[in-house]
Amino acid sequence: MTMDPQLYRPDLTHRPSIQTRYVDMLLGLDTIPRLHNILAWFFTWLLLAGYVVFPATFTTVNRTDAITQAAEDGNEVERQILDGVRNAPLLYIAAICCGVGGLGMGWLWFKWRQNYIWVINRVFLPGLCNSIIGLISTLVNVYSAQNGDFSVTAKVTVIVTGICSIVTALLFFLYNNWALSRVRESHQKEMDRSQRGFGHLCTVEKV
Repeated sequence: MTMDPQLYRPDLTHRPSIQTRYVDMLLGLDTIPRLHNILAWFFTWLLLAGYVVFPATFTTVNRTDAITQAAEDGNEVERQILDGVRNAPLLYIAAICCGVGGLGMGWLWFKWRQNYIWVINRVFLPGLCNSIIGLISTLVNVYSAQNGDFSVTAKVTVIVTGICSIVTALLFFLYNNWALSRVRESHQKEMDRSQRGFGHLCTVEKV
């Protein structure tokens, strides 16, 4: 028994390709230099490192009043401790880490701001998570090691991490739930329109 080869002929009809902005973003992920992906990881973790280092300065700064009084009484050992505290190397390191990390993330956002997918996954989401971690770490340190006593550096750190958390959260939801959502909806409409056109073309060819 022989089979009609026409029954088993594969459908070789060419389906039209769709080039939408969403497709361009997906394809654009492969064109972004690997160095920028590495820098995005580096800057977000550098920001977190600054948040983690900041709480290490709280206890030292909170004790400055007692150390200052001891130094004024002529205690040489306490005077040396006071001199070391006033240098505050950890405070500078934390500030530099936060500054460089924040500026680097801002530069990458500006550089690739047209690719919503990349900036969401590489800049906003990691920045939001790290800022929240930094805020939680600061509050835990204040209420566990400082008995809820907020020093100047603790207040500054809470304000900075809080602002960064709010800003990155707003940018994440703005890009993910509004900008990228609109691009996806436009892509889906183009897909539906193309499918309808392709179905009509196949019907005409069969007739």
